[in-house]
Amino acid sequence: MLKASDLRAADGDVTIFEGLSLTLSGARRVGLVGPNGAGKTTLLRLLAGVTAPERGSVALGPGDRIGYLPQEPPGPELTIDRLLGAALGEVWRLHGELERLEARLDDPTALAAYGDAQERFGAFGGWALQAQLDGARDALGIAHVPLDAPLGALSGGEGARALLAGVLLARPTVLLLDEPTNHLDLDGLEWLEGFLTGFAGTVLVVSHDRRFLDATVTQMLELAGGELTAYEGGYTSYREEKGRRAARQELAYEAQQKRHRRLESDIAATRGFALHTETTVSRAAAPKMKRYAKKVAKKAQARERRLRRELESDEHISKPRHVGALKVDLEGSAGGRLVAAVRGVSAGWEVEPLLRDVELTVHGRDRIAITGPNGAGKSTLLALLGGTLEPLAGSVDRPVRAAVLPQGADALPPDVPAVAFVRSHAHVPEGEARRLLGHFGLEGDAALRPLGRLSPGERARTAIAAMVAAKAELLLLDEPTNHLDFPSLDVLESALRDYPGAIVAVSHDRAFLDAIGTERRLRVAGGEVVEV
Repeated sequence: MLKASDLRAADGDVTIFEGLSLTLSGARRVGLVGPNGAGKTTLLRLLAGVTAPERGSVALGPGDRIGYLPQEPPGPELTIDRLLGAALGEVWRLHGELERLEARLDDPTALAAYGDAQERFGAFGGWALQAQLDGARDALGIAHVPLDAPLGALSGGEGARALLAGVLLARPTVLLLDEPTNHLDLDGLEWLEGFLTGFAGTVLVVSHDRRFLDATVTQMLELAGGELTAYEGGYTSYREEKGRRAARQELAYEAQQKRHRRLESDIAATRGFALHTETTVSRAAAPKMKRYAKKVAKKAQARERRLRRELESDEHISKPRHVGALKVDLEGSAGGRLVAAVRGVSAGWEVEPLLRDVELTVHGRDRIAITGPNGAGKSTLLALLGGTLEPLAGSVDRPVRAAVLPQGADALPPDVPAVAFVRSHAHVPEGEARRLLGHFGLEGDAALRPLGRLSPGERARTAIAAMVAAKAELLLLDEPTNHLDFPSLDVLESALRDYPGAIVAVSHDRAFLDAIGTERRLRVAGGEVVEV
């Protein structure tokens, strides 16, 4: 069990949430969603004990252990070996001791120590753990990575998957996962879904992957405006029920407003009648009519008090908030002509090319999805199409302008201000770049902050703003849905459906690929690019 009571968190003078309480128990599978900046990552860090709340408390049940996967990896000097050692404790230390002793088995002393270590390793469940470790590293695509490799030497995807392996293998009873699918290929995603389905403890997961949420959770919590709202079911049920609740709130608000307008009209009419009676009655009728006017005035006062009580009541319905949707207007059309051609290309490393003899043509209005295992060369193929990588052999024709949406926040220069990044991609005046960023929710000082100081969601929006400003005829998208909230995803998908140019998208988000209307699918694996 994990219980949080009366939590408060703030960012400077801005309160993120206050008085927030939450209880997770049993084998619950809960998805945590909400707009960018609502405080989802902040809440997970508080629950995991990474940061302390300004007020309130977090308590675990007896014998419970938390496994926490952060959205962004820790220091680059941390090795996989140390990562797993911190996660697994004594059993991992014994694993290393067995490996060291195996090299000295011709020594009788080492042989006796080896037997003792084997016995203790077995008592900790080490033999089953080794199989789980091998299976997890293989399924998550890091079996090829040496255990002594520092995270800083790995790709962003490899580092994130190593962290995920460490978290899952530490045998937690409560899992707190912040965007665990961002760097998983489809095989890794399928493995994680199966793991979570069979996990015996409690899961709280922040994710923008709609099908993943449908496959793994049975309840949704939405964090918005500093409050948590619960919905039963996965993402699809949450989306439908949220729509129904919004419609009911609109109707209830309109009925309340009509009642208030009727009361206000009655109060005004009653007051007017009382005033008219007092000022126009004859001298003979004055005493009687003035007494009547006073009664009418009291009636108006009673109605005013009733209206005031309704306005101050806990049952008063506030005006429903209509959050302005992220608007994206993508320009650029090449008609049906050729926009890119890859002919007999090999690329990657000279000793052993990552891609070999690749043939590919892209025409205007093409919608191409690229899938394949991590490290197979999907991003390399996009770099070839975008001109940021030259082939080792063969040729690439790029007759039109291409705009690249890179994978992950770490692909953006951390020291460059957001406004400068947009200007470098579109060559527009500063005022135009700031207007565009404001359109994407980055207004005022936020547009002047270095990219490294922005949240992952804000960096993703900056990258999209730069892509929009480029007005290219070919869009190259590398995991474009990472870090975007659902409203942003909806509008981006709509804009991409209407975009008149060509799109080549690397994505593990199955709902996104369907939503933008992909008609061609390429699988990158084993050095080959095959259309399927």
